[in-house]
Amino acid sequence: MKSDGKSYDYELAKMAVSPKAQGKGVGLLLAESAIKWATEKGASRIYLESNTKLKPAIKLYEKLGFKEVEGLSSSYNRVDIQMMLALTF
Repeated sequence: MKSDGKSYDYELAKMAVSPKAQGKGVGLLLAESAIKWATEKGASRIYLESNTKLKPAIKLYEKLGFKEVEGLSSSYNRVDIQMMLALTF
């Protein structure tokens, strides 16, 4: 999702994977494709919101290089972690 804010260029959102497809690398492929696409669009930072109860998702985001950030507002009550990926060229 394109960001209107100045803190990041795109938000990685709606990354849910069907229970039947979980554990097969689909989330990794999806996230890598989204990151590649954002990079091609000239993005320098990608943001995401999640919940720490989703341990496999958090582990995936960390594997991709996302780092926890604080201070950005969220409109979702379930969000208890925010992460940012700084893209290098």
